[in-house]
Amino acid sequence: MSDGNGSRRGAFGPSLSLYFDASVHYGPDNATPTSAAVGFLVESGATTHIERSMAVDAFVSSTHLEYRALLEAVRAVAATDDRVASVHVHGDADAVIRAVDPDRPATPEDRVCRRRVASIREAVEPIPVVTYRAVGRDENERAHRLARAGHR
Repeated sequence: MSDGNGSRRGAFGPSLSLYFDASVHYGPDNATPTSAAVGFLVESGATTHIERSMAVDAFVSSTHLEYRALLEAVRAVAATDDRVASVHVHGDADAVIRAVDPDRPATPEDRVCRRRVASIREAVEPIPVVTYRAVGRDENERAHRLARAGHR
């Protein structure tokens, strides 16, 4: 059952896999960004619970967008009424994964990114087990397609 925003309501499985990605389109000079978008999905086993593409109006860099994609994803999980025992976060932005993983924190130099790391950690705080893993583009392909679909 969908909630009209790409989310399927209902009982989540106890263990969720979350995938996130961001996308930037550039102008003909291949240097000027023309649009940005993020995408993410949350699933348990073969069931997709949340799948979303979103345009982003203002952005600084692709790294900022990756943080935004993960933040939107964990907020979507937190907004459900379902109890979640674990979330396994996957993304192809290694620097973002390292920064949000409290077991191997790397502090971003940028103030906005530090704020996003704090917000991401706050959103997942009630979940007993949260793991983070950097994956290759091939394993993150669905989130990548969702991010690309979010462009206006």
